[in-house]
Amino acid sequence: MFNSKIALRTLLFSLLATGLMIGGCKKDEETVQENITRVQVHLTGANGFDQEFEWSDPDGGDASNATVETIVIPASAGTNIHCHLHVYDDTKTPVEDLTEEIEAESDVHLFVFNVTGANIGVAYDDTDSNGKKVGIESLWTKGAASTGSINIKLYHEPTDKDNLSAPGGEVDFDVDFPVTVL
Repeated sequence: MFNSKIALRTLLFSLLATGLMIGGCKKDEETVQENITRVQVHLTGANGFDQEFEWSDPDGGDASNATVETIVIPASAGTNIHCHLHVYDDTKTPVEDLTEEIEAESDVHLFVFNVTGANIGVAYDDTDSNGKKVGIESLWTKGAASTGSINIKLYHEPTDKDNLSAPGGEVDFDVDFPVTVL
């Protein structure tokens, strides 16, 4: 009788401890990586220049079927071009615009730009609540006619927003746009 009481207590304690461990291990919903299927670069400049260029991966898979538009910046657009990025998940109905969520969580997001070949300089035009770069808004300075590419990465939970070459965190997307500066 005594051994069965001890065995029952041990069993109940083990079940209770297991239940607490399972119940206590909840996922942090804020760190769930979004399904990004479309990135839109919206550029505006002088003389009515207002164009949108898209990278799209409709199924949100491995990007092997992704399409990308060449960013063309005409001479008439002036030297200073304003850029606003939009990020979408087209697999949802209705389409989910993730841009507002990224803006709301700007402390844990960072866009990084890497220009190769094209005569474009990129300066951040927005900051988070800590005064650190975000990159949804940027100012592009156009130089001489050229061709090249611009790589845009979105980092989630970067560990060092001041180190643009290695900010840490997870990469939510990594896309390359061909660029032509006229």
